[in-house]
Amino acid sequence: MRRLILFRHAEAIHSSRYRDHERPLTEAGRKEAAEAGARLAESPPQIDLALVSDSQRARETWDNASAALKVAPEARFDRRIYEAERHDLMELVRAQPHSVRTLVMVGHNPALAEFATHFVGRGEPHALKRLGRGFPTGAIALFEIEDVEWRKLRWGDGRLIDLWA
Repeated sequence: MRRLILFRHAEAIHSSRYRDHERPLTEAGRKEAAEAGARLAESPPQIDLALVSDSQRARETWDNASAALKVAPEARFDRRIYEAERHDLMELVRAQPHSVRTLVMVGHNPALAEFATHFVGRGEPHALKRLGRGFPTGAIALFEIEDVEWRKLRWGDGRLIDLWA
């Protein structure tokens, strides 16, 4: 069994003072990210790897969230996540080594929301209903994947266990 966790960055400042890539989190966003990290810490198993957009808001989201984890996993900051479409995210997930059992990806909409809606093949009714309402800032979708290697993932392979929003 593998787990894929999709994590949209927390609330960021909207201001012309910052280029989009450099927008930091708001105070509420930092709190939101810390609370998300506490939830992740309570949700076994341990995360093996974090793929994080290199944008300021995604990095801050991961920094605040991972501080709550008992053991912070390796984090890789990747510009491709910032600029991605859903199929680009799938390629990044497929490229992960077999040794990674639980992967978290911290990124942006619309790519994360589109990935989630195309990846879900089945799931818990409450989580599916939440996903149908959108993927807001700070949202986390937890997927289980049965008996499929990362490199062989297809759309519809995910079982949505929960969606925190």
